[in-house]
Amino acid sequence: MLCNCRTAKACLALHKLSRITEGTVRGERSLHKKVSSSLHKKLDTNMTAEDINDAPPKHNPTGVALVVVAWVTYAATLALNALNGVNLIPGLFLSTIGNVSDKYDNEVVPSGWVFSIWGFIYAWNLAWLIYVTACLFRKHSGGYFYVTPELFPPAFYVIWYVNNFLNIAWLFVWDREVLIAAAVVLALCPFTLYILLFISYRRLDQNGPWLAENSPVDLWLTRGLVHNGLAIYATWTSIATLLNLDIVLIYVGGFSDEDVSTGMFTVLLAEILVWFFLENFVLDRYCRYTLVPYCVVIAALSGNLTKNWDPAKRNVIYVCVLLGVTALLFVVRVALVMWRHMTQPLYVTKSKGSGITMTSMSKISPDVEKTPL
Repeated sequence: MLCNCRTAKACLALHKLSRITEGTVRGERSLHKKVSSSLHKKLDTNMTAEDINDAPPKHNPTGVALVVVAWVTYAATLALNALNGVNLIPGLFLSTIGNVSDKYDNEVVPSGWVFSIWGFIYAWNLAWLIYVTACLFRKHSGGYFYVTPELFPPAFYVIWYVNNFLNIAWLFVWDREVLIAAAVVLALCPFTLYILLFISYRRLDQNGPWLAENSPVDLWLTRGLVHNGLAIYATWTSIATLLNLDIVLIYVGGFSDEDVSTGMFTVLLAEILVWFFLENFVLDRYCRYTLVPYCVVIAALSGNLTKNWDPAKRNVIYVCVLLGVTALLFVVRVALVMWRHMTQPLYVTKSKGSGITMTSMSKISPDVEKTPL
């Protein structure tokens, strides 16, 4: 009888212990599932070029839509600029850009051949749009190129839309000869392009090490097409802004053409010097391979000389000096880029997931080999 009681108590204790153990196991499994689910969600939302996994690549509908709208706004810009030159839709435009410019001639306006630079601008930006579109169909082990790495975030496209709208708006206010409004709208145009360059430079900086190791072609395409395409556009619209401001001060403000033009050339010189300092000594890691701005300035100044050549004029002498300074700075710039390309490469090779960025390169151990790009 005593044995049976003891046996029953032992069985009851074992039963309670098994229930406690089973509950503990279930709790651990539940906690494991919650942690795993939370971790996977975090990886999905924060995935970058370095978070490569074996998941099947998926399209991002928002990313695709952003590219499509970029094409639509750019196509509208090209179409309206083309329509301004031909009278296919009566009443849409009252004149052409060239005819209005001729009406407000001054000592800053270059020869007509310089304005053919718009063809290069539109073609160059068309090229990077084609590249971005190609990324919709290109895949790597971590997914589609437009998703990971995200070199062109939504903000980039939104600012691009704004730029296209400003371009179109300027066509109409300039055509109607609303000079002050035209100057304001045109001044906003290069400002949006500076923002686009800032975004693109930053994104390439963040993803450059991964691109250098896994897809150097995309690294160079971004530098050559996107950065230089936006830079040629930004440089020319910056010069055009000075031209529009010159017109406002002369024809609305009543100031002297010679004096105002001298002031505009001085502003241009200041911009060139400031940019040379920034790109070589402050922003080198971002814009090392952006070289086209000097070509635009040289073309604009050369066109000004061919139109206004008169050795006795003050501004002609000034433009000659400006042209010489710009050409010299361009030569120095190219030499610096070539030297730094060979001796101070921007990116280093790394193993996937090591998290190397340009800001941490000085802390990398000596056994990591640098690769010039």
